[in-house]
Amino acid sequence: MNKNTQRGRGTRTAGTIASMLGLIGGAATAQTAPTSTASDPNPYYLGVSQAITHDSNVTRSPNGPSDTYSSTSLLGGFDQPIGRQRLFANGSVSVNRYMDQDQLNNTSYSLSGGLDWQTVGDLSGSLNAGVGRFLSAPAASSLVPTTNRNVGDTKNFNALARWGGAGRLSVEGSYGHSEVEYSAPEYATSNSKTDSGSLGLFYRPGGNLRLGIAGRVTKTKTPQAFAIIGGGFQANDVKSKNLDFLVDYELTGLLTTNARISYTKQTNSGITDADFSGVTGTISLTYRPTAKLSFTGYAARDVGFNSSLYSTVGIIFIDPTTPILTPISGLSQSNQITNSVGLNVGYLATAKVTANASVRYARARLITTIVTPGSNQAAPDTTDVLKTAQLGAIWAVSRNWSLTCNVAHEARDVSGAVVYDYTANSIGCAGQYTWR
Repeated sequence: MNKNTQRGRGTRTAGTIASMLGLIGGAATAQTAPTSTASDPNPYYLGVSQAITHDSNVTRSPNGPSDTYSSTSLLGGFDQPIGRQRLFANGSVSVNRYMDQDQLNNTSYSLSGGLDWQTVGDLSGSLNAGVGRFLSAPAASSLVPTTNRNVGDTKNFNALARWGGAGRLSVEGSYGHSEVEYSAPEYATSNSKTDSGSLGLFYRPGGNLRLGIAGRVTKTKTPQAFAIIGGGFQANDVKSKNLDFLVDYELTGLLTTNARISYTKQTNSGITDADFSGVTGTISLTYRPTAKLSFTGYAARDVGFNSSLYSTVGIIFIDPTTPILTPISGLSQSNQITNSVGLNVGYLATAKVTANASVRYARARLITTIVTPGSNQAAPDTTDVLKTAQLGAIWAVSRNWSLTCNVAHEARDVSGAVVYDYTANSIGCAGQYTWR
């Protein structure tokens, strides 16, 4: 199921390079400090961070207001090997305050932890769990974004067990559970719980090539998926069955490829128009021509279910010659297919300065049915195009001090059953001090 997208915003400082390359921009988005991983003999760390960001459209809505906001964060964690096991945890809390749009003021947090384990007999695996709170961005839907604050609460748990290790033949099984709940009434139809499980067989024919085949099932329960005319909601259960073909290949650190091609069959208990059968998949390619430069490109085709409430004022004809303006409430129900591509570039300019850049293009197609009093009316398909770009740099001033700056651009164009567009530009910097 396609949900409101979380995009990092606020402090972007100590930790792994990957955690620091996210956008500082995006006011209607997640505002949490990044997690860190201790890589020196002291496994513990504690940090404080201060970020200032200016955003030209803090609500990610048509003609949305600009504002400057501050994110003050506390973060900490540990990464402790214990024999053949590894125990780790990371946490952060950020107080986000806006200069003018104070209705968006919020406190965001993220807490995650887990265990990597190994036993005799080529058995290994991992356990991970986390909770978080964030300021959510509008998702692809036929509902025009509003300026209201929408806070999302998330929970997740994942487990993986593997037999075979680095041998030619291995078996992997996994289970995942996640929950998301939004504060804004407009997004009640996106509150959901998802359970997924997979079982796969992998084979290494030689060298650095790994091939796999797996069966994967995902079930999503949405208690308030559909509005019932006259009041109340109807639930919807989405079940997705997938047959995955997987390929992993690495050429001595120079080239890494991961690909998944799946046959997907998705059914919905509440509306069969959103059912889907077809090919989905993802592919990513990382190329490192030098020790300082890396390129990562990816492409994906995903399917999910999306629904949203809407309210508008329409013209109703009580007879062929008498129109009246009447409030209309209903439901937009969508079978959604999203195609996306992106490119990330990283460059180690000096021993202390890392530069990064990224671009992303996503195109979502929503087949829409509008439910209005007394009729089920077909509506034009909705096309949602999202383009993003960002450029940033990270300066490790000293072992404990770091500075991060980012500029970002976002453009969205929605056409069809609902028409709107917006652009947003942001620039921000964050400084952090970390005790180890």
